[in-house]
Amino acid sequence: MAANRQTVLAWLADLAATVVTDVDDLSDVTARIAAAPGLDAAAFATEALALTRIIAESVTAPADFDRISVPATATGETAQAFAILVAMGSAIAGCRAEWPSRPAARRARSQVSSAGDAGAAGASTLGGDGADLYAWLTAVTAISCRLISEIAADAAPVIRIETGISLPSTVLAYQLYGDAARAGALVDLAGSATPMVMPTLFDALAS
Repeated sequence: MAANRQTVLAWLADLAATVVTDVDDLSDVTARIAAAPGLDAAAFATEALALTRIIAESVTAPADFDRISVPATATGETAQAFAILVAMGSAIAGCRAEWPSRPAARRARSQVSSAGDAGAAGASTLGGDGADLYAWLTAVTAISCRLISEIAADAAPVIRIETGISLPSTVLAYQLYGDAARAGALVDLAGSATPMVMPTLFDALAS
């Protein structure tokens, strides 16, 4: 992985600080990131993959899944390295995130598939050294997409709600689900900036 090490490590550190909530795991990841600059090239590549795995296994929220992405500023071999890390991270995180709806799970599956294709393309540039990595990434991506498809099949579908008048999210949550505490999730899915005055036409979970 002939990439800019500091860029990769900074990305891993930022992800870990945001995603990893277990104190022991975060301490371990932080210590390993600090020690990583002294590793040789092969050991550094292995360690970067291992750290990405730990971070991805900590994902539960869709927003954290979305954070596992190739930095827009990455170029050349650094971008290829990120593509490989993101492919693995997305495949793992996509199966662990709590997708709120069937469309959300399907979007995640599409992202995992695209990331897997990009990661496999990055591995293919490594020649013979990347053959095992290519095969492994391809297999992991396929398994992840299959699992997310199963999650999507069991997830609630999204329906279109039309109220005629603007109502508070708590009132709508109670009317739709019998639970005013679901108002926050209702606001998030509807994309409303005003929970007290919801739009008259919005998307919501069917159940």
